[in-house]
Amino acid sequence: MDFLNKAYGQLADLFKSMTPAARITTGLLIAAIGISLLFLFRQQTETADELLFGGRTLTNEEIASMSAALAKADLNGWDTEGNRLRVPRGKRHTYIAALVENNALPQGAGSAWEKMFTEHSPFENRKMGELRARYALEKDLAFTIREFTGIDAASVKIQDIMNNETFPRQPQRRAAVTVKASGNVPLDANQIRMIRDVVAFGGGIDQSDVIIADTNGHRSYSGPPKDGELSGDQNAYADTQRRYEQDFKQKIVDTLSVYPNTNVTVTVELDQTLENQTTQIKYDEKPTPIKTRETSSDEKSVTSSSSGRPGAEPNGVGNRSVAVNSSPEKENTLTETVSEAESRAGFSYNTIRKPGLVPKLVTVSISIPKSYFKQVWQQQNPTPADAEPTEPTAAELQAIESQTIVKIQDQVTALIPKAPPGEDSYPRVTVTPYTDLPMPEPPAPSLADTAGAWFASNWQTLAMLGVALFGVVFLRGMIQSAQGSAMAAVEGNSEAVQRMAELNGNDEDDDEDKESAAFGNSLRGRFQSSGRSLRDELTELVREDPDAAASVLQNWITEAA
Repeated sequence: MDFLNKAYGQLADLFKSMTPAARITTGLLIAAIGISLLFLFRQQTETADELLFGGRTLTNEEIASMSAALAKADLNGWDTEGNRLRVPRGKRHTYIAALVENNALPQGAGSAWEKMFTEHSPFENRKMGELRARYALEKDLAFTIREFTGIDAASVKIQDIMNNETFPRQPQRRAAVTVKASGNVPLDANQIRMIRDVVAFGGGIDQSDVIIADTNGHRSYSGPPKDGELSGDQNAYADTQRRYEQDFKQKIVDTLSVYPNTNVTVTVELDQTLENQTTQIKYDEKPTPIKTRETSSDEKSVTSSSSGRPGAEPNGVGNRSVAVNSSPEKENTLTETVSEAESRAGFSYNTIRKPGLVPKLVTVSISIPKSYFKQVWQQQNPTPADAEPTEPTAAELQAIESQTIVKIQDQVTALIPKAPPGEDSYPRVTVTPYTDLPMPEPPAPSLADTAGAWFASNWQTLAMLGVALFGVVFLRGMIQSAQGSAMAAVEGNSEAVQRMAELNGNDEDDDEDKESAAFGNSLRGRFQSSGRSLRDELTELVREDPDAAASVLQNWITEAA
């Protein structure tokens, strides 16, 4: 605190010693410095320097909704960078609160459905409910597609129509998807298939009724025909061919990643059969009994011996005894057995189904830069530390080139289907060295352009710093000037006191002279420590010792005369 008191006392004395004009100038400079610092701090806190929501990419509809919400909240310090929102770092909470209050937060997974159920009214008719449900489905599918890697923007439009080809007519749903990939690259086959699958499954739509529009590629992709015929711009053959070519190319590029600046082109020829089904039936030589039936029946009959008419006379028997002999009865038994058997020739039934549109021939064209062969030679033949670098000969480069080509052919041949019987495998893989010319570096911006751009974006800060620096330098010059004047006055007063002591040489005035010298030294010390004006020092001296002050003034007047 003592240091602060001394500093305050020195500044107060300095301000009192200034002229009115200097005081006004100092006050204006201090005010200019304060205003400049305040403006600089405010500019730093109100500059849009932080991306909102972690730099998330927003749709044009979301940006429009956020712009309206921020304008309604009277917030104008935001800015857009591409499809991202940038706000001042110090007021981020204010901007987020304004978006929450106006229901303008970016869409999330399921937020469209949540909003639909929140805003649902019990008095809403059925048609309006169906429209709201379809709108929520469109928003949710678009959000899902935007979450794919390499997709910047997407929108889905679903239309419900009546199919006149069926009786009775049934509703049919169709979808149109507009997609923009990252940068300027068009959609690839995998992205198109993923988008079609998500829309078809999530919206309950047949894949043939989903059309995808690629804004970067400037073309549309319709779904496969329902009957599977190979016709039209988009057909099963073309889609399958692109998918196979992309898959083979990705595998080959991953394998050849050790070779820098290598270009790979893959061409796939498919079997045009959509589906191959083979049924084979083989009969056995020996029949196999399926059903057997056997029937058995028994029949019995009894037969007696033949005799005449009963009585003695017909039989020539007199009145005499006759032996009667009766012949035994005959019994006949008939057994009948019937067997029936049903047999069928045995056979085996085999059905083989093979997928169609399979790769029949795959050819690969690979281009490798010739500079790679030179790099390999330099790695195999390093230059000693004290020797000058040497260049490889044409024969050495040719040997490395031949070895590299054979190695690449062997690696790529193992990744593609085998060649048909009787064909050479290596013509399917062609490796061509090319001369890679050095690309000219883009011209660097000149110093004038860089300085001009930097000055255009920071001129306000520079101007405020210049004003502040000018004020500090000017104030420092005034302080030094005031201190120099005070020191000159003190030195002049000290010389005057010394001359007065020399003139008064008698013994009676020794004590008085010593006292005057003491007061003079005290006056000098006060000037050196506090920097007070001569008038204030003389006023204090007169108040403390009027006789010494009168003696000093008398000596000054005498010397001046």
